Amino acid sequence: MKWIHIGDVHIGKYVHEFSMLKDQEYILNQIITIAEKEKADGIIIAGDVYDRSIPPAEAVSVLDSFLTKLIEKHIKVCMISGNHDSPERIGFAGEILDKSGLYIANTAKNGIKKVCFDDEFGAVNIYLLPFARPAVMKYWLGEENGKEMNYEACIKKMIENCEINQNERNILVTHHFVIKGAEIPLCSDSEQSVFVGGTEQVDGEIFDCFDYVALGHIHRPQKVGRDTMRYCGSPLKYSFSEAGHEKSVTVVELKEKGDLVIKKVPLKPLHDMRIIKGKLKDLLAEDVVALADCNDYIQAVLTDEEVLFEPMDKLRSVYPNIMQMVKETNTERKNLRSECFAKAEKKSSMELYKEFYRIVTEQELDERREAILTKIIQNVAEEEL
Repeated sequence: MKWIHIGDVHIGKYVHEFSMLKDQEYILNQIITIAEKEKADGIIIAGDVYDRSIPPAEAVSVLDSFLTKLIEKHIKVCMISGNHDSPERIGFAGEILDKSGLYIANTAKNGIKKVCFDDEFGAVNIYLLPFARPAVMKYWLGEENGKEMNYEACIKKMIENCEINQNERNILVTHHFVIKGAEIPLCSDSEQSVFVGGTEQVDGEIFDCFDYVALGHIHRPQKVGRDTMRYCGSPLKYSFSEAGHEKSVTVVELKEKGDLVIKKVPLKPLHDMRIIKGKLKDLLAEDVVALADCNDYIQAVLTDEEVLFEPMDKLRSVYPNIMQMVKETNTERKNLRSECFAKAEKKSSMELYKEFYRIVTEQELDERREAILTKIIQNVAEEEL
């Protein structure tokens, strides 16, 4: 049995005020093509289906079209809600949809939802555990007074309540910040940092009873400890920190118990997201523009020292989908200024003056000026005494 693992689609998302809806529709159709080519039995969607709890009508339409096409092609779908989703909206008409091969879990109030399939090697059980905060999970468990129960404790208890047959093949689909011991997943700027670290962490050791763990939440595809516990990553780049990443879907083929094959199939976006860097005149040069698709989503890092006249308009004339412009010198000054203020209490007056001079002029304080400043500092100190 073969499944395609995706997640973090964030349908309806805007990046730097650009709607990603057309890009998402394009990539979802590409995923359908991959599913057909791979002859996949089903698709797993590991949460964050929408970008916000109340998605726009256009986003709902894109998801509806995607799911309808899959069901029409007899490709099953197992989907959970993530932290960006509204459980009530994701789970609408869930019991009716089960009959068509679309299995949705928006709650685990009555235990983790289990969906069972069969192939020539026997049973494949998929457990669907949607995202929920500890207060909600404690309500599901009837442990409202369990003050010490964090994310990990709640999820561990919910798994313990499942009757998992270790002789069968079992998959868990969930959307939490899963780590393995001290190993922290590689993140990007497009994730919500509030969930990265602290009590939100769940050690993947509690999932050892599952043959494969299909994770959502982190946007960079990667394994967590073992090869068979993986974040599939988002199908599109949603921040410039992901500019160098390759997006993909994860194909999981389950043969007999203990025999599992995993591979990544790359995705090609409608518009790539990339960073260009250099002087304005160089970035506008025809030979530079022709190096890649000028319709890509662009962050332009300008290294010009002089003041520029309407640089964004000039860049947009050749890069119509430019999202962001950054002046490198300004960025460096800002970082240096922040570092200076953070360490100010530990530095002498002369050290602070030197750093201030370097920030403003981008030059080191020479001996003549240092001698003058030394006298001024001494005079001020004597007057204060």
